Amino acid sequence: MTEEQKKKLLERLRKLMALSRSANEHEAAAALEKAQALMNEFAITEDDLDLADYGTAESPAVFIKPGQRLPIYAGMLSRMIDSAFGASAVLDTDGREAKVIWIGPQSKTEIAAYSYTVLARLLQKKRSEYKFVSLLQVKSPGLREARADTYCEGWVTGVRSNIMPYQPTEKEKRLSDLFTRQKFPSLGTADMRGAGLSPSQSSDAYSDGLTEGRKTRLQAGMKGEKRGQIKETRYLEFGA
Repeated sequence: MTEEQKKKLLERLRKLMALSRSANEHEAAAALEKAQALMNEFAITEDDLDLADYGTAESPAVFIKPGQRLPIYAGMLSRMIDSAFGASAVLDTDGREAKVIWIGPQSKTEIAAYSYTVLARLLQKKRSEYKFVSLLQVKSPGLREARADTYCEGWVTGVRSNIMPYQPTEKEKRLSDLFTRQKFPSLGTADMRGAGLSPSQSSDAYSDGLTEGRKTRLQAGMKGEKRGQIKETRYLEFGA
């Protein structure tokens, strides 16, 4: 069976499963019987049906180029988006441009990719402003870069303090893990770098970032939510 044929079969099965919940008992029974027969014939499981809703979405990595180590604040940002929406992130540096691949129910991956992109570009702008305004008097280029990184770590922590984490069900965790293993069987761990500063070296950079980050709110509107699908989202609000 080709991928296209399997896709059509899964779509047919999903329609039959929807009919199996019909108020018409005869229609429901016939649909369920047909669905079970097809699942047995083609060795389709309930997980296969659920995973038909899963997919990936991409966003630019922004903070990293192929061959470079990922700064810790970039990993913090992706984990924050994961916590907000329930879509996990994979870093892909194999191509010419590094990218972040979001994994989960398709509606959530699209929102996660969009939100990460907007926040990452905002943080990139904030980092540049902080480095060339607040750190202008720092003589050492290395120390200036490290303090800018520390500012970013504080900024992400500040934004995270405004979100209400999404709590995935055990089934969602299991399906996400299954889909990830199917899609990325050789997945490794990203190599990350921290600012590496002591509290005295970092000066006020972390607290400056924390204060600024708290002004940024990431809101996931859950009104009308059904079965974990986000129906209404006010993506980002900026300001005090």
